[in-house]
Amino acid sequence: MAISQKIINCSKIKPHGMFKKNGIVWNRFIFSGLESTTGAEQLFFIELEMLNAGLAFDNPVLGFKTRTKISEDDLQYVLAGTKAAHDLQAESIVMPSYIVVRAGMFGKDAKQLCGYYLLKNVSGGFKLSPIEVGKCVFTDDKISGELSCSQEELQSHPEYMCDVGIMRWDLRYEIHHAFPAGYKQKNELWLPCGAQAMFAGSVSFDNCEYRVVPKSSCGYIDVNFMRTLSVPFFHLSSSNLTSRISGKTLFNSCFAVQGMYHGYLALSVKLEDVNIVVPARESRNMAIPMWSCAEMPADEEGEKLHWSVSADTKKWVVDIDVMCYTSQLFVRNIELPEGKRKMMKLLAGGTGVGEVRLYRHVGKNLEIIEDAHIAGALCEFGQVEESEL
Repeated sequence: MAISQKIINCSKIKPHGMFKKNGIVWNRFIFSGLESTTGAEQLFFIELEMLNAGLAFDNPVLGFKTRTKISEDDLQYVLAGTKAAHDLQAESIVMPSYIVVRAGMFGKDAKQLCGYYLLKNVSGGFKLSPIEVGKCVFTDDKISGELSCSQEELQSHPEYMCDVGIMRWDLRYEIHHAFPAGYKQKNELWLPCGAQAMFAGSVSFDNCEYRVVPKSSCGYIDVNFMRTLSVPFFHLSSSNLTSRISGKTLFNSCFAVQGMYHGYLALSVKLEDVNIVVPARESRNMAIPMWSCAEMPADEEGEKLHWSVSADTKKWVVDIDVMCYTSQLFVRNIELPEGKRKMMKLLAGGTGVGEVRLYRHVGKNLEIIEDAHIAGALCEFGQVEESEL
């Protein structure tokens, strides 16, 4: 699968050196596979994240690992009941620093596995591609690797923030459509560089085999260079679209929405020949996209969350609505680079369904151009949780 030179690919993107010690570099690959025996669809994710990666030298430093701070002298103060005992801190709080590869699957039986590494152990250094870390490889057109975690390991290291299991993958990918940066300011960037991507290969998860076929893989790739994650974190994306007007599959269509960046949302939509990009910044030429993520009344299949986005430009109006049952969502814990044991509680799902509607301004009226059904949408909503120190 050769990537066209006209398409932006991850190997061309270099994170600024300041992120080595202060920030997040986050590269994500999302794709769908088919269970080999039943044909059931399953959405997977593989991520490479560098978090303050240049601070640690001997061992990855996870901010949520408990570190006893009390010395023998401190114990004597406690036993003596002196005033100094009241000023003691039971734990030492540190700045996190590591490179982590995360891999897992969305849905009812969602899981994530994590492997933590040092920057000095990464072949390729401080960049996105090509690199090799542990058993994982990320190149211009291929990702492969293996992650595992046993019950004993998890009991010994709850700070790994993962589940018990084993996952292997061997995939090639081709980017078919890349949007320009949805957010770009100074050295910070969110780029949906593979809003429509095709994956091919195989995945093994807990001894269950999956085939990844290009036409049904509905892949997505993006990169994030940030001082810290945006709050609240809002994301929607899909390239599995079918026209409700013609009934045809929209093979050249996709969308990606993410924010909030200082109060602004970024929206990019491609519906066949129509491309609409609304970057996350204030503009006199277009209305700021509106959004919401709200709980809906339960139906026969249970409770669900509703993600909605609306954007109005001089020429176009875009409305996106996605529903995902709460039973298909899971909470992912993403540590933040500022330390103090702060983390993002990220509610994530990969089975969102809904609609994207495109209208064109015709005088004072709106003409509907497309009404498309969305399937297999990646939908995420996160808030920061600060632990008590």
